[in-house]
Amino acid sequence: MRYVLCLCVLAVAACSTGNPVENSRNEDLYRVARTCENGSLVVTGISTDGTPTTRTTSSGASERPAFEKCYAEKSAPIWKAYCSTQPGAPNCAGK
Repeated sequence: MRYVLCLCVLAVAACSTGNPVENSRNEDLYRVARTCENGSLVVTGISTDGTPTTRTTSSGASERPAFEKCYAEKSAPIWKAYCSTQPGAPNCAGK
């Protein structure tokens, strides 16, 4: 139970520093990142720029590429929607 509470607190803390549009984007990105967890790789939060933070309980070397591929595919629509309304925002160049 503490683990779940800790994850929620981290997610809220990461999202609380941006504006409402960024907060919403980060909440969506966090949910997407959680669906891409695999093996021992777990998402522990999302940074203010939308980058997931992760940890592993094993080496995780083989889990990272699969996570990154999944996250890139699933987060693309979120970034597209965000960048269409906030074209000058950081991380929107090329998205």
